[in-house]
Amino acid sequence: MKKNKTVAIVGAGIVGLSCALWLQKKGFTAILIDPEQPGSGTSSGNACTIADYGCIPVNSPDIFRRLPSLLFSNDSPLTVNHRYALTHLPWLLKFLFNCRPSRVAKITESLGAILQKSYQGLNPLLELSDSQHLMSQRGCMYVYKTQAEYESARVNNEIRRQHGSEYIELDRTDIQRLEPGIKPIFERGILFESTSQTLNPQSLCTRYFNSFLKNKGQYVSHRVNETIADGDMVKLQLDNAQSLVVNHVVIAAGAFSKQIKGTGTGQLPLDTERGYHIQYSNLQAKVNRPISWNQAGFYATPMNEGLRIAGTVEIAGYNPKKNQQNLDYLARKAGEMFDLPSQPDQEWLGFRPTLPDALPVIGHSSESKHILLAFGHQHLGLTLSGITGKLISELVNSEPLSLDIAAFSPDRFH
Repeated sequence: MKKNKTVAIVGAGIVGLSCALWLQKKGFTAILIDPEQPGSGTSSGNACTIADYGCIPVNSPDIFRRLPSLLFSNDSPLTVNHRYALTHLPWLLKFLFNCRPSRVAKITESLGAILQKSYQGLNPLLELSDSQHLMSQRGCMYVYKTQAEYESARVNNEIRRQHGSEYIELDRTDIQRLEPGIKPIFERGILFESTSQTLNPQSLCTRYFNSFLKNKGQYVSHRVNETIADGDMVKLQLDNAQSLVVNHVVIAAGAFSKQIKGTGTGQLPLDTERGYHIQYSNLQAKVNRPISWNQAGFYATPMNEGLRIAGTVEIAGYNPKKNQQNLDYLARKAGEMFDLPSQPDQEWLGFRPTLPDALPVIGHSSESKHILLAFGHQHLGLTLSGITGKLISELVNSEPLSLDIAAFSPDRFH
């Protein structure tokens, strides 16, 4: 172990925090850098599921057939700012290129491989931070309104099974028995029995952060503007005109990773999927576990504070203004599923870091072997945070990797 080495982690979301804890476990001195409260960004607003079954990418061979209805229907979980899309055509073309059947098969294989390692990365951090009470293992249910919907999902569900995600098939009676709080509108479903969830992603991040500080971690509440690699060291320029010099730096700033100069991220096709959630306080008893209405593009998840309805995809860049159309869609669809108050108590917008092949970037930057990249986890940030942190710590420590990460290399876009 290189206990005299210092590593700076840029980004204090769930991925950055996981990298920091794993580096501390390996004996490194860790500095966490973020101008915002740890975990308060996209990490706080997710659907709370450890989606180890999530090997089916957003990229899909049938996207070309479905695209008109997805883009122009008033009842679609996808919205696109057409002006933004027209100014970002290269990214969209790369996305469509990765919708070819041969590419989707390879993407699925890569996601399946890393997802099988999810708990190898997660469980040690839960133990280290004493966060087990923030987890629940009651499974995750997918529901389908019609037999036709269920049949159209069968191929993908069988692929999930081939990658280690066993499930039980459900009929209408099974769904009502397991989830009596749902309106009886669903004909079929499946249950991933072994799936876990967090009961509060912000609290989980806070526990990680407190553990990081307890292990003598240093927190710098500033923004990194630039990194400058110089031999075996990296200099970080902060927004307060000060600088830090470290042995390694990990860029884990999610959708904003591309904004840091000198990291080699500027040439990567990183963009964002804007995601939304609404929340109903004290109504968590409506469901016993996370439930995905896949066709409608959202999860209903019980949390400590209430019922969260999280999902949708909006292609509109980093504009902080919420799109009321997406919030209304979630409320309307949630109302089809449950008896709910007329208005939610909370509305939220976050920025999922997304690459056009639905795979994260995990590996050395082209700028320097002392700069490592860990972002682009799309819908799987919480799920893959632990194993990403473990892999980054192995890279920094120059030890054998838990997984072949060639598919996640930043060089794949060159």
